Amino acid sequence: MKNSVIAKRFIFAKKETKAINIITAISIAGIVIGVAVICVVLSVLNGFRSVVSNLFLTIDGNVQLVAREGQTIRASDETLKSLRALPEVASAERFIEGKVLMAAKEKSSVVILKAIEPTAVKQLTGYMDIRRGLGERDLAIGGGVANRLGAMHQHEVVVISAKAIDEGLEAIQNPLSKKPPELPAMKIANFFRTHRAFDETYALASLGAGRRIFGYEENEVTGIDIRPKKDVFGKPLSNEALRAAIEKWAKENGYENALQILTIEDKFSDLFRVMKMEKWGSFAALLLIIVVASFSLIGSLTMTAIEKRRDLYFLRCIGLTAKDIERIFLIEGALIGAIGVGIGVALGFLVAFLQSEYGLVKLPYGNAFIVKAYPVAIEAWDFVWTAVVAFLLTLLASLYPARRAAFLSEKLSANRE
Repeated sequence: MKNSVIAKRFIFAKKETKAINIITAISIAGIVIGVAVICVVLSVLNGFRSVVSNLFLTIDGNVQLVAREGQTIRASDETLKSLRALPEVASAERFIEGKVLMAAKEKSSVVILKAIEPTAVKQLTGYMDIRRGLGERDLAIGGGVANRLGAMHQHEVVVISAKAIDEGLEAIQNPLSKKPPELPAMKIANFFRTHRAFDETYALASLGAGRRIFGYEENEVTGIDIRPKKDVFGKPLSNEALRAAIEKWAKENGYENALQILTIEDKFSDLFRVMKMEKWGSFAALLLIIVVASFSLIGSLTMTAIEKRRDLYFLRCIGLTAKDIERIFLIEGALIGAIGVGIGVALGFLVAFLQSEYGLVKLPYGNAFIVKAYPVAIEAWDFVWTAVVAFLLTLLASLYPARRAAFLSEKLSANRE
């Protein structure tokens, strides 16, 4: 307790050398700026990650149930009803997905066709005119696919699956015993623009059309898209929480060996891994601001120890040991760090919150993007880790001047004796 009181006096007491106060203020300001900048940058990177995730979630569910072996699963109405009854699940929708050759009048291209249920079309609100829907002969294609094919609205295309190609080759080899397959002609009824990963490679159709194109039986699908309910704060449950609930359901119903559970992060693991590396790389780089501020702290505490030599001698005279002197300067460094970190976290949260609510800083050429201002997603653990690492750096910076002050007090005490 007495060490803390003395440390506070060393910080706030008037000093003969004004440069010490200036250097201390610079140290605190550096810590405040460094912590605030890190908190804001991490929140912005979280925001971009959230934007990308939401774009993926227009086509795919947060969690997908797919076959552990093979390409299809059996998903009856009873299975869907059981899934939808889970308290964590908002929707569970069957889908069929696979590569097809899409041939227009003059051009052709290999695309991924995803056949979805009518309720899943609602997820594309804002990215596609959902009022048109998807009929049994209708296709909705990404902007990139449309450019490659030169396809326009109401143009007809032929969609050929791998199974149809195999059957066609068999018919050529055995024309008397094999009939050539019927190639479904589909009509371009809609266009969508979400993430480039979908726009350049995906086309959408109804579930019935998907069964016809791929030759699947009733209830035979590629998988089930599952989306989470919202928590009490109005935010969707995390993918991890949803995955845990689905794993428990699969185990209880004996599906754990037949079904594989994939989150959106699993499906696009490379992209999310790069974004995570970018986030923590930025964190490490921005820590240099706090490291520089810590060097100022070393200078400030060392100069305080030199100026307070007389006080150090008196403290030794009243019974304080060299260890006590070291603790006093460590506490002084910790207090300076705590002040800087506390103000920095508060400032970072305030800036991130204002950007999230009001979009104060706009993106350059924002009209060309889905979002007009820098997106922000505040995650509490980012603020906690930033505060902890920044505080530990200030403590580390306090070690040298604290030991220097302890050595100086011993030397002064020995000289007086």
